[in-house]
Amino acid sequence: MAIPLRQKASDEPDRYRSTPAALRWDARWDSGAITAAEARAAVGRFLDRVRVTGRTPVPERVEQDAQLVVSELITNAVRHAPGPCGLRLEAEPETGLVRISVWDTSPQPPRPRPRDGRRVGGHGLEIVGALSRSLTVTDRDSGKEITAQLRLPSPSREG
Repeated sequence: MAIPLRQKASDEPDRYRSTPAALRWDARWDSGAITAAEARAAVGRFLDRVRVTGRTPVPERVEQDAQLVVSELITNAVRHAPGPCGLRLEAEPETGLVRISVWDTSPQPPRPRPRDGRRVGGHGLEIVGALSRSLTVTDRDSGKEITAQLRLPSPSREG
């Protein structure tokens, strides 16, 4: 099992955003030290923590989508980028968003392939885009960061 080099979990107000009660978790791993299964488990534990706060519901479907998104993003980081990679998870109950960010050391942005239902593999970015409200790629000093946003249901519409 991979042991993150750095981890952070917080319910504290975020100094850098206007949303006062974002829940966050992040980790950094050496090259190849994380698997998609471990990343999916981390998302599950994080969303369980979001549920426990009682501030917003997290339906099983949102959890499954988030696990698939992180699985695809981490797999690509491990497969295509040398060096360390990282994962940051954020939930903002006030805005109803879950953000999944994966960074790696490759400066190459992901390139979507043309749709081809006969091709085996190479559909990860298409899957992430279909499940996400938005998908962004940000350049970093050393590599890039890909962020997918998923929508949580409004607490007022539940129950």
